[in-house]
Amino acid sequence: MCRPSVAIAVQCLVAVFSRATATTVKRHPATVVMSFDGFRPDYIRPDLTPHMAQFRDASAAPPYIRSAFPTKTFVNHFTMATGLNPETHGVLDNTMFDSHNETMHYTYEQFHYDETVVPIWIQNENNGEGRHSGVMMWPGSEFPYQGKHPTYTEIYNNSIHWNSRIDTIMSWIEDENQPANLVFAYFEEPDKTSHRKGVNSQEIKNQIVRVDNTVKYMLDQLKYKNLEEKINLIILSDHGMETVTYDKIIFLDDYISNMIYKSVISGPNAFILPNIGKFDEVYTNLSSGAYTSKTFYVFKKYELPDRWHMKNNARLNGIIYLLAKPSYAFWYSLYQTILDKTTKEMFRAGAHGYDNEDPQMRALFMVSGPMFKKNFTAQPFDNVDLYPLISHLLALDETANYSRPVNGSIAGVEQLLLSSKSSIVDTSSSSTSSPSLHVLASIIAATYIQALKKYQ
Repeated sequence: MCRPSVAIAVQCLVAVFSRATATTVKRHPATVVMSFDGFRPDYIRPDLTPHMAQFRDASAAPPYIRSAFPTKTFVNHFTMATGLNPETHGVLDNTMFDSHNETMHYTYEQFHYDETVVPIWIQNENNGEGRHSGVMMWPGSEFPYQGKHPTYTEIYNNSIHWNSRIDTIMSWIEDENQPANLVFAYFEEPDKTSHRKGVNSQEIKNQIVRVDNTVKYMLDQLKYKNLEEKINLIILSDHGMETVTYDKIIFLDDYISNMIYKSVISGPNAFILPNIGKFDEVYTNLSSGAYTSKTFYVFKKYELPDRWHMKNNARLNGIIYLLAKPSYAFWYSLYQTILDKTTKEMFRAGAHGYDNEDPQMRALFMVSGPMFKKNFTAQPFDNVDLYPLISHLLALDETANYSRPVNGSIAGVEQLLLSSKSSIVDTSSSSTSSPSLHVLASIIAATYIQALKKYQ
């Protein structure tokens, strides 16, 4: 009788076992973060978003989370990805002045104010042990950090169907050779439509329903693949939204000559760079206009409130910063584009960037998965705390992971967890989650030898 060698049999069986246990959901806790730009928490209603309403009620969710200031897309997505406040990571708006006092929008320089700042998708892979990250269109993700890209990256392309994006995400997670244990995914609505139609338009309702359908598709995929209790799914947004009408537009030409300054304006926020020798004149005139109109605020760098965590940044040197009051905004090119297609009476534009204490700027957060409480209403927290939360979920080595101290804290989000951080046993190593391959190989070999003896 032909008997294969024990060594060969063991090698084959171990190889099979290795492939079977290579999936991320077995090796490391897997986390997926889905961000829907500009989705206000109050958009969720059982009649309009039944699937999101059901998910929220069954998951761990606060009524809202606090966005970073200014309440802009790039600012908040980078804050969540780095665990740092804007004054530390340096992204102070979607559009801002570069080092040559020229306008920059989504450039390498904008996201690299400090080369020691590294997003968590890079830190995840830096922890090794088979960890891989995938990033789907998240702002700032297509740039390398310290010369590194995540294993999987899909750059922004709004023509890719949302369900197709989720299919791609699932393929990253299920990849046999490099399974992703961390995925960040960005979806551009309802923000994109809100800017041109306002908050209460039918077009916005259509996009809200689209978000709900996408969440349903994601949940259906997790259920179909039996991953509901193996993946921690976080659904959130970056900021809220407000509607601006034409009668609440602020024209800076009413207060200062456009010949004595340069500006970068994006709705409620404006960076004003006075010409050499004109700083005091520009500041005085703007301050007078703010006092008489009562529609906006004027700040020198050191006058910015500490709670905004913005002023301690060299990118504001020589800048006068303007912030419109809620429902007001400074005139800029987008508003002209909107006005060209309507009348002043019918003009409606969505805007964000206001004070992060404004209730209309609140953001969405809800999470479900094996490490989280169910049917739990949490207390609001700051979105800068997302980084420490995910670092904990992924069982990352904090010594290696925090190459620099982060501003976020696990204290604000620990309430969401089934067990406190201090009491959770690390299940990421094979010694605690499953027997080692060497032990299994010994068991298999012994069983195989016993079987062979029957034929001797």
